[in-house]
Amino acid sequence: MKTKIFTLLLIISTLIYKNASAQVLCIYCYDQNDSISHGVHNLIQNGGFENTNCVPNNWAYSTYCPNSGFYNCDIANWTCTGGGVNTYADITDSNFVVIVEGTKAAYFGNQGTLICSATYGDTSCLEHVDCTVFGLQPGYPVSRYPGYGDYSGISLKQTVAGLTIGATYVLEFWAGGEQDNFFLNKSIFGVDVGFGDTMLTEKPTARTNGIGTRYIIEFIANATTHTIKFTNWGHICLDCTELILDDIRLYSLSELDASVTHCVAEALIKTPTINDYATTEIYPNPTGSVLSVKTFNKERLTIMVYDILSRKLLSQEFTGNADIDIERLSRGIYLYQIINDKGMVKNGKIVKE
Repeated sequence: MKTKIFTLLLIISTLIYKNASAQVLCIYCYDQNDSISHGVHNLIQNGGFENTNCVPNNWAYSTYCPNSGFYNCDIANWTCTGGGVNTYADITDSNFVVIVEGTKAAYFGNQGTLICSATYGDTSCLEHVDCTVFGLQPGYPVSRYPGYGDYSGISLKQTVAGLTIGATYVLEFWAGGEQDNFFLNKSIFGVDVGFGDTMLTEKPTARTNGIGTRYIIEFIANATTHTIKFTNWGHICLDCTELILDDIRLYSLSELDASVTHCVAEALIKTPTINDYATTEIYPNPTGSVLSVKTFNKERLTIMVYDILSRKLLSQEFTGNADIDIERLSRGIYLYQIINDKGMVKNGKIVKE
């Protein structure tokens, strides 16, 4: 029995690459261990991490990350990047955490990380919208201790070929975290399907009866190959857990279980008023200094600007019109959201020249 606990619709902007539209359409998360779709043609190889020569739970002597001083094993079809000489990421089993597929899972061990400030455990900047996270500060996350990954964290990635440009695909995976009498709070990790990190949460999952989070991410392919990447930066607080992944699958939209509403259909059902804001103007775009916002709706709105790692950089309330000073931002692509008291009404891309 599936219990859907969160639906995130159209929160990642549409990006344009080589005249092809690419987009993360929506994210679902379920408070369960069981898979959502069954009998799919999985485009991910070794998504359950069963094909590996790593010794489970051998943190001090075995890790799959080449940058670690403990590196001596690999996970077939996956590449580990980032981390540092002290990174202790390893394969784990049911002696450490609940396993939802096969007998093994991937543990992203990378010590403590600073999220909001130089004070360890300061998570005041984070904005949790159920399973997603916004508000990371510029220059963060960064490792609390040298040698554990710094800004890049530790990542596992796999490039999938043979996709159809313009087709919708489903990334499904299970996320959990270590749990004992000490690690009792959730933490955060990043998922990148080709358009930058989306920040999500994982919660502690005990090895006997732990319940993790089953994620569904639907996206439109903008190339025949996409790299799927998961990143963890470490414990964000003293008793916050670290990421454990299992049962990663990528399949076509037609294989998605019928109980899951397709993103476009659900967007029409749940957010019909979004069309009221279709005439909202964001200009000039690209711009080098000031971004102007004009809407014909007179209610109180808020515009927020994020970098591609979902870190909130600017936030400004307005009614009708507003000028947003983005001169201090570096050149590049940024995302914006306009929200009212009921949720998001418009989002998109900003190009800073």
